[in-house]
Amino acid sequence: MNKMIKGVIACTIAGVAFGTQWPVAGSALKEIDPYYFTLIRYSIVAIVLSIILFLTEGKNGFKIEKKQILSVSVMGTLAFCVYNFLVFAGQKMAGTSGTILASLLMALIPMVSVLMVWLIDKKRPSKMTLVFVGTSLLGVVLVITKGSLDVIVKDARLVFPISLMVISVIAWVLYTIGGSRFKAWSSIKYTTLSCLFGDVASIILVVIMTQTHFIKMPTMTILVDIKWQILYMSLIAGVLGVLMWNVGNKILTPQNGSLFMNLVPIVTFMIEILQGYNLSLIELIGALLTIGSIILNNVMLRRTLLKPINVNTTIQK
Repeated sequence: MNKMIKGVIACTIAGVAFGTQWPVAGSALKEIDPYYFTLIRYSIVAIVLSIILFLTEGKNGFKIEKKQILSVSVMGTLAFCVYNFLVFAGQKMAGTSGTILASLLMALIPMVSVLMVWLIDKKRPSKMTLVFVGTSLLGVVLVITKGSLDVIVKDARLVFPISLMVISVIAWVLYTIGGSRFKAWSSIKYTTLSCLFGDVASIILVVIMTQTHFIKMPTMTILVDIKWQILYMSLIAGVLGVLMWNVGNKILTPQNGSLFMNLVPIVTFMIEILQGYNLSLIELIGALLTIGSIILNNVMLRRTLLKPINVNTTIQK
């Protein structure tokens, strides 16, 4: 199979898995807090990934140089602790609209990637890209406000959860970009080791929050009630989704792979509508504006890269 096709298939699987996870998580978060939910989910994920890594690469798969420990620890904490803690906390706090908002904000990952690359590498994006960043953000605002800013004024409680979800997006972008530092590693090795380090950070924070009575340990009854949600979030969204995401991005590059995040809100919207969610026209327009902006920006970037190079252009090394 063509390598590019493999990348497309991998990112598509990840997009669908991630899109389905928001309605599934929404039902589970009615019973459990987002912190224990994340810890339990990724503890299972870490075990499964470790088994896969050992079977494919043996003991060498777990070898890591001392100078890499800090970097992979930070990347793992961003993806498997910060991202998950904050996005699910925001989703739960936002109430009935939390599922839709969480999925749509994930679609902003390509645009946030553009801004982060600008900030980190000082590579200023084109004027058209900045326009598309603006229109994509406008689309999100339309979904949040449903066309009326009174929603924010009358329901100020949305500001905090949305802020948490925005921070989570930034954390995931940094994790995706950070993967390029480990080019010598396989996708399964990067996913597994970053997950293990992320779990360590999650355990520390969950213990602190439990000891300070910020959260309570879930009962066995609760865990039994949400067993199917945990299994989906662990094995499908956690193992298959994240692994396919890293595989696809390694083949297609983060810029191209992030485009498949557009599948996330589409899948989520479809599931929510089937479950009875009343999608307003303004919300639909906002979602299409965000997704359309991301797609058009990607198309524009591709055309720019395909333009013939002027022979008189001076190439600086």
